[in-house]
Amino acid sequence: KQWYQRRVRGAITKALPLWKSWDFYTGNPEEDTKTKEDVVDIVESLLSCPDTFDEAQLFKGPAAGEILNDFLVHFRNISQIMDCVTCDKCRLWGKIQIRGLGTALKILFSGGKPENLALERGEVVTLFNAFNQLSHSLHYVKQFKDQMDYSEYPGPPEESDRKQDNIFSTFSRGEL
Repeated sequence: KQWYQRRVRGAITKALPLWKSWDFYTGNPEEDTKTKEDVVDIVESLLSCPDTFDEAQLFKGPAAGEILNDFLVHFRNISQIMDCVTCDKCRLWGKIQIRGLGTALKILFSGGKPENLALERGEVVTLFNAFNQLSHSLHYVKQFKDQMDYSEYPGPPEESDRKQDNIFSTFSRGEL
């Protein structure tokens, strides 16, 4: 998820000139202005986050065209697989994340200036939703890892502490 989140974050920051000129429409002119200001502020704050991956180097070399084509085929296959998911909620979130990643890749691999990109409103919405969902997921993974930090692990709970059966108590009893 970190790789995915970094690509989406990279696309959002690369498109900062686009967000500065984008017409956010909420139906309320005051909220439109506030939304634009908030988006620009958030994206500018993301610029301070380090990125260790150079997208410009991703599809280079003699086999670049073939690798890119394979990548696009696999990406489309994932999108088609999402159509087979029976849970409506899961299918919706999967589609949002796939379209968000697709939009991120569209921004990252566009050769021209980001402000000249022709993005649809739905692409922008899915891009920011995917970034939000990924950020929350990574936050929860970090929280879980912090809670499971064995350097501070006091050992198995006493019998009286086992009243509430949850994932942490099950794990500490070795039942997973």
